Amino acid sequence: MDETRIARALLELVILVFSLCLHEFGHAYAAYRLGDPTAKMLGRLTLDPRAHVDPIGTILLPLVRFLYPNFFMFGWAKPVPVTVENFKNPKRDNALVAAAGPAMNLLLALVAMLALGFLGATGFGGFSEATQTTLFSFFHFFFWLNFGLAIFNLFPLYPLDGNWILKALLPNRLSYEYSRLDRYGIWIFLLAAVLFPSIFNLLFLPAVGGLFWLLNSLGLSQLADLLNLG
Repeated sequence: MDETRIARALLELVILVFSLCLHEFGHAYAAYRLGDPTAKMLGRLTLDPRAHVDPIGTILLPLVRFLYPNFFMFGWAKPVPVTVENFKNPKRDNALVAAAGPAMNLLLALVAMLALGFLGATGFGGFSEATQTTLFSFFHFFFWLNFGLAIFNLFPLYPLDGNWILKALLPNRLSYEYSRLDRYGIWIFLLAAVLFPSIFNLLFLPAVGGLFWLLNSLGLSQLADLLNLG
């Protein structure tokens, strides 16, 4: 394995750790604002990576995946503890806390997209070809990682954030029945990820299609082209 591949994998890992930490911070901040101090009391209302990083799920497994792109693997960060009894409206507020994580990733994706758009509009600022390639690769990966994290986490299956959002949208009786699947959720998730990974495209592909449709409709075809490269 050459040094370039290792350096790229380490950079991708740094971006992932940063993105996952802000994802979890989003949960903690939303919970605190909605009346639950649990995450704050346990030191999770911080941007310090040490509070959110899981050594295996955030570092080891993703690094293996980045070093060996054909190797199937996924990762995670430490989940933010939430005490729903502290919320004024537990069902609604718990869904808002769940949505805050993907929302943070979408915000990061927007920042990366704006950076790519600015660099594209200015001809990458007259940087050398090597610097242009590095900047493009950085923001391109930054965008798609965060966009992918946001959409992936909206899949309505425990332990993903979409599970809690769907429960808030369902009538109480259906929400209760759906909650009974939580005990099997992690196993259903693992089986789906290993045996039917394309199932996650049910959300991802429409989201990507909608993104490019929106950009082209707004006359931002150059930006759409930049995002489509790579």
